[in-house]
Amino acid sequence: MRKFFSVVLIVVMVIALAGCLGNKDTSTLLNKEGIAPFKLTERESYLLQSFGMENNSQIITFNAPKEAITIEANVYRLNDRDDWESIGGGAMSLGNERIPVDKLTGTFTTLLNENYTIDFHINCSGRGSYTTNDIDVASEYMVSSKTFLREFQDIEINKEIPVAIMVYDSGPRMQSYSLQDYFEPSRFDQMDLVQVVTLTFTDKDF
Repeated sequence: MRKFFSVVLIVVMVIALAGCLGNKDTSTLLNKEGIAPFKLTERESYLLQSFGMENNSQIITFNAPKEAITIEANVYRLNDRDDWESIGGGAMSLGNERIPVDKLTGTFTTLLNENYTIDFHINCSGRGSYTTNDIDVASEYMVSSKTFLREFQDIEINKEIPVAIMVYDSGPRMQSYSLQDYFEPSRFDQMDLVQVVTLTFTDKDF
């Protein structure tokens, strides 16, 4: 049942965003180059709260530099060697011809599921929907820490930008983490499950 509600929520969110873009209401989108949290209306925030998903989802708006033609989303899991191992990903590209639009501008939506899979959606020149691979866990985790992108950030071409980090452990203690801890995986030592979502804007077609 919870999975059903999650799917409904994503549909509602996509329709809401599509409606905003279709009406050319760009007040909540970035007018300068970078990425930032999408500014939800009161109605959209209420929908998230109604489904109890405000702490398990995020919407990011992006306005990439002119030289960027591809947006890549990657999801990693930290393995026992403190290396990031890919568990899913997706990309959208304007192509070298830049058709039908000439710039990467749009939204990126992430939804965390109860089974530790992650759904994510890229809404740009078109729409792409993806989900991560299933994860086998020995037992249910007692504590968790979820960190999402909370403020505007510049885009550097061909460099990964962490936008969400999820840490789970059998407990009983959990410290807070920052998105920049992605670049220091040893910070998550002894944690049972660590996942990260990153975005990369590249100047190459896929």
